[in-house]
Amino acid sequence: MLNLIRIHLISHLKVLKEKAQEAKDFLRSEGYLNSDFLPIDEGNFILWPLNQDTIPFEGSIVKCKGVGYNKKSRDYRLNLNENIRNLAPRSFDIFGEIAILRLIDDLKDYEEEIAEALLLSHKNIKTVCVDSGVHGEFRIRNLRIISGENNFVSVHKENGMKFEADISKVYFSPRLATERERLSSLVKKEELVLDAFAGVAPFSISLAKKGSKVLSLDSNPEAKMWALKNFIKNGISTGQYRYCTSKFEKFDFKSEKFDRIIMNNPTNSLPFLNMAMDLVTKKGVIHMYLISPKDNSFDISNHLNSGYNCTSKKEVHAYSPSSSLFVFDIGRDSV
Repeated sequence: MLNLIRIHLISHLKVLKEKAQEAKDFLRSEGYLNSDFLPIDEGNFILWPLNQDTIPFEGSIVKCKGVGYNKKSRDYRLNLNENIRNLAPRSFDIFGEIAILRLIDDLKDYEEEIAEALLLSHKNIKTVCVDSGVHGEFRIRNLRIISGENNFVSVHKENGMKFEADISKVYFSPRLATERERLSSLVKKEELVLDAFAGVAPFSISLAKKGSKVLSLDSNPEAKMWALKNFIKNGISTGQYRYCTSKFEKFDFKSEKFDRIIMNNPTNSLPFLNMAMDLVTKKGVIHMYLISPKDNSFDISNHLNSGYNCTSKKEVHAYSPSSSLFVFDIGRDSV
């Protein structure tokens, strides 16, 4: 049994219990979770310990006594020599039992040591790989396993759903868990949704579970194979979805229109915005994910047709020192 000790005041993120796992996944992936302390259970709420005072997640920030424990911190960097500890990345992506690291060139000679430190600190991780960036038409990560099991297939759990995939062959971003939850809270039953760059269908499934009908498109045949498994795995009936292996710009929509369009192609969604605007119904919404400068020099209104306006712009997560992934919610007027 852990020996709990009340110690000094620290910031906590207070969220409803039904949001607790989503909050934990987000905090951990972004490096905001203070692993030196335990979460606090307050009836209908969970308080997650933070290592900073503000974070971009729905909930309230409260200061209270942290609950420490007498076991070793899960900060894997504490297992590293001091000469590389401060250079090793604080945060990393987790897909199921696979950890995905981005390493600077100075750490190339130490990558195995870093991976072993991570495996030692996180017993739920079985494989550690290095991500050298997204490449090619299918936006696939260039991954290389540096320690653990030689396996790129795993099951990612998120918001009560499960997504299985081979992440060396398909695109999947664990960092969009909060966005998938946000969109699923906005969608209405029987809405017609177009997931224009669907991948293994995490957005499609999230919205279909709320009763929408989804058309999912992706040009990667491997993505369709995993997506169909994931629709079944999450109990989505065949009448609620269609999945077609096709490029967005090549698909024959005939006269079909959609109440909601998801454009999750962060490095290349802007060229297809005009096409999306032609496909959305009156009062419909487009959610476009785009990597753009943090300095707000990019103005989405310069790319919108008459009758469309940006109702919301939100930073999803940092991408580089000068840019971030943003989501632009674009609405169409009813007239």
